[in-house]
Amino acid sequence: MIKILFLLLLLITINFSSKAQFSPGAIDSAKTEIQQLTTEWNKAIITRDSVALDKILAADYSLNGSVARNVWMNNTLHHLATDTLLVLGQLNITFYGQAAKSEGSFFWKASFDGKLRINGEYAVTDIWIRRNGHWQILLRMSLQSKMR
Repeated sequence: MIKILFLLLLLITINFSSKAQFSPGAIDSAKTEIQQLTTEWNKAIITRDSVALDKILAADYSLNGSVARNVWMNNTLHHLATDTLLVLGQLNITFYGQAAKSEGSFFWKASFDGKLRINGEYAVTDIWIRRNGHWQILLRMSLQSKMR
């Protein structure tokens, strides 16, 4: 998983020129925007808000590099009933030109087709990209760290 993440970050970084770097003020603003988008994303999952999810997820989004966007959207909108989805503590956000990596711990409790399937803490790494002036999530890598 770490090798896939490293390779993805390397490829994203190579694709963007050095002129794409942010000033310190822009980094603070981008961090705030990514934190807000993460909150909006969590809320959209809970409320099954397809419009918000469509805006936040890049067209080539995937979960753990193996679940494509269309499958993830179908599951989220039609099969998952999320009770709780919270960021625990602060996100650690690092920038790589027009890409960013956010890392943090999340608590997630959800049912899949009426059966409790998710109930625990997860270590989450998100890869964000900035396209057309907007941040979007490209990849989420998630691993359960504690069960409840």
